[in-house]
Amino acid sequence: MSVSEDTNGLWFEHGQLVPRMSKLAATDIDELLGGGIGNCGTPFIVTDATQDWSCKDWTFDWLKETYGHIAVETAASFESPVRMTGRLGDYIDYITDERDPAGRVPHGFDYVDPETRDPVDHSAAVPDGPQYLVSWDLEEISSIADHFHQPYFMRNRNLLDRLMPETKRGLFNKHTFAFIGPKGSLSQLHNDHDHTHSYLSQVIGRKKLVLFSPAEAHLVAKVDRFGFTIGGSGVDPRKPDLKRFPRLMDAHPFECVLEPGDLLFLPSGWLHCAYGLTAGVSVAKDSVDHLNFGKWFQSMAVTNLPKLASRIVQHPSFQAEAVIPDWAAQSRTDPSILSFLTRHYQA
Repeated sequence: MSVSEDTNGLWFEHGQLVPRMSKLAATDIDELLGGGIGNCGTPFIVTDATQDWSCKDWTFDWLKETYGHIAVETAASFESPVRMTGRLGDYIDYITDERDPAGRVPHGFDYVDPETRDPVDHSAAVPDGPQYLVSWDLEEISSIADHFHQPYFMRNRNLLDRLMPETKRGLFNKHTFAFIGPKGSLSQLHNDHDHTHSYLSQVIGRKKLVLFSPAEAHLVAKVDRFGFTIGGSGVDPRKPDLKRFPRLMDAHPFECVLEPGDLLFLPSGWLHCAYGLTAGVSVAKDSVDHLNFGKWFQSMAVTNLPKLASRIVQHPSFQAEAVIPDWAAQSRTDPSILSFLTRHYQA
């Protein structure tokens, strides 16, 4: 393993730079994902992970020409109640426009309700920041998802790679994403779903990130009993509020700036905030190994119990009265039964 220095400045005076590495071996990964603060791992940037990825050749013009017709949904942040939908080509025009994107609406985009996806009145919805294409699910667009893959140091380690595609699509959450946004786009402090490890690789532009260990999550955000941040409750690294977070200085933030070709690997549960220094494109993929399998499996069971149970009771082999339990029969007509089971499992 070789290590190089990152010379970009810090937002927190007591912060430290995410280490930059190359030529990683299996023993390096065990140490990076199993040690660190609270034995929750340490984030790291890999500089030689994307050398054979065809997404290195992406440009905004190419994305617009090839996928510009696809419908996408944007928001100012994960937690924003204002959502918009339109074509990717129009969105790329919006983020590459030299004018300030804040307060502007991409051409041809319509406001939608974040829950129902139904159109809403323009006058009742005001953009609360630059529109950001957050976590664009690429698993249904194989032609673009094929342009990148798991980095070399996770290829024989990621348990998700051993699942049949139909299994992943049928029962599990999505695990392949793109993030496209203008200068000033913001992903508020959060940790990723289902306790997966994940990477964020920069393809176009530059992005600033601040990260905190899950062992110190309570110092920088409100979290639920599963360790996930409660939406919008985390510290804003650009203007930290010490009244809200009086123990912020006890935390140990990591910081980095991602350049094209950089791959940032995040151990399970790590909190992170991302800020677009320029218009840019990042790609991301999740992974599960022996270190985070237990938490991932528990999270997936809780998330998918109602879906799994409903599929089981509808299966022809489960229809015989001799084997079907009372709760399963009732769940066909009373969805609250499955909700109760989920709450019982979580408890």
